[in-house]
Amino acid sequence: MNAAGEVLLLHVKGIARVYLEPPSPGSPAGRNCAAVARVPDLAGQLVRAAVLADRRAGASWAEIGAGLGIRAEAARRRFGRTRTAAPADRGG
Repeated sequence: MNAAGEVLLLHVKGIARVYLEPPSPGSPAGRNCAAVARVPDLAGQLVRAAVLADRRAGASWAEIGAGLGIRAEAARRRFGRTRTAAPADRGG
C-alpha cells in the first residue's frame, strides 16, 4: 500500500474509534464532522496515486476508466495531468 493509502487507513481507523466511544462531557460540538472532513481529500489522493501507478504500469485510459466506473475519456480528462499523489507536489 502506498503512503496515501496508509494515511487514509489510519485516518479511517481513528474515525472509527471516535464513533465507538461515547462522547465525553465537554466534547466539542461538531467533533464527528471534523473527524470525517478529511476523508474525501485522502480518498482523492489515493485514487490519484492508483491512477498514476496504473499508468506507469502501462494501463490504458480505457482500463483505468473501467476500474473507476467511468469512460476512458472522462478518466483521461480527470487524471491526465496526474503526476503525484503528494499534496505538497500539487501546488499547495
